[in-house]
Amino acid sequence: MKKRTFQITVKKRVFGKVSALFLLFLLSPAANVFYSMAVMSVYSKMNKADSIMAEEKITLSVPGGLSTLRSDWYPFVMTFCADSGFRHFTGNPSLSLTILYNFPAFSLTKGCSRLYDTDSPYYNSFYGAYLIKDADGLPYGFIQNPDGTLFPDTAAVAEVPKYDFWSLVLSEFGLTGANAVFEWNITNITGGQTYAHEDDFFRIDAELTVNGASHKDGGFTQSYLQYGRPNFPTKEPLAPVPMYGRLYGKYLKEKQVSLFFYVVAADRTVLEECDQKILSRSTLNY
Repeated sequence: MKKRTFQITVKKRVFGKVSALFLLFLLSPAANVFYSMAVMSVYSKMNKADSIMAEEKITLSVPGGLSTLRSDWYPFVMTFCADSGFRHFTGNPSLSLTILYNFPAFSLTKGCSRLYDTDSPYYNSFYGAYLIKDADGLPYGFIQNPDGTLFPDTAAVAEVPKYDFWSLVLSEFGLTGANAVFEWNITNITGGQTYAHEDDFFRIDAELTVNGASHKDGGFTQSYLQYGRPNFPTKEPLAPVPMYGRLYGKYLKEKQVSLFFYVVAADRTVLEECDQKILSRSTLNY
């Protein structure tokens, strides 16, 4: 009897200690990434069900940090339908836009993404894919030559990352039209590229200057559910930062959908590694 009572007492103590440690973890900054994953996994699935991919029966998979065993990027790629916002931004009511995106991993000590960390090579960086469909059947982001071939319309292509940065990311952090910066300079265009096991992509390299994500927490905003609340030192909120961009674009004629894989990074090495080791491993079926 005494032995059984002793065992029960020991189990209660162990359970109490484990419960206390678990509670401490839930209250620590390290737990924020799990809160983010819980919310974003549900929200992303809801958007995916309404996406261009679902509508056109396109299977597109872009690897995240977990599937590539990397700790520098968020565990999985998310989906967001930006149809109405992009129509308003471009003034074209015929457009639909689906965004697949990923961002820098959380700092477990800071409790937020290194998207905010000006001292990190991953500062302000994203990768993923854009799918754009024009209801009028026009190949968005491309100019059709007299012989029927297509060539990138660099001005139209730039509208997508500009909208993404300005309207979807930075406006939540306090960006206004008065302080918004987006400069996009093409440095190289190459055709006939094979990417994600598909042929005939155009590769577009660019240098850009855009406002950075570093800012002071001024109160809750919806974006903090995914990135965490900013907890890195802020010198100048939303200060413009020089970045590198790369897109691989192709018009899926059978689906009348323009597809662009993209990486934007403040560090060229980050861009190259993401391109070669993560984004290029994407799969596409349609």
